[in-house]
Amino acid sequence: HSRTGDLISLTASVTRMSSVVKKPEGGNTDTGDHHNQKTEWPELVGKSVEEAKKVILQDKSEAQIVVLPVGTVVTREYRIDRVRLFVDSLDKIAQVPRVG
Repeated sequence: HSRTGDLISLTASVTRMSSVVKKPEGGNTDTGDHHNQKTEWPELVGKSVEEAKKVILQDKSEAQIVVLPVGTVVTREYRIDRVRLFVDSLDKIAQVPRVG
């Protein structure tokens, strides 16, 4: 195996393992229980990480919340179950948290 081939296999395995959340059938069509869910939280800018997590999980209980320093380079794939929290040096929310 080449190193690239191993990385692709590992990435595919991790992707499969992280696909536990129920997804609508038929690809990326957004139907069912996700339809009316909130997808961004502008009111959380300036709040603490803990407060933001609490509010997001109340609105979207299946959310996988990822906390990152503002300016972090991230992958661009869209995940309906992920919400990234970009925080400043005081661990306050620096950008509007969004699903993706």
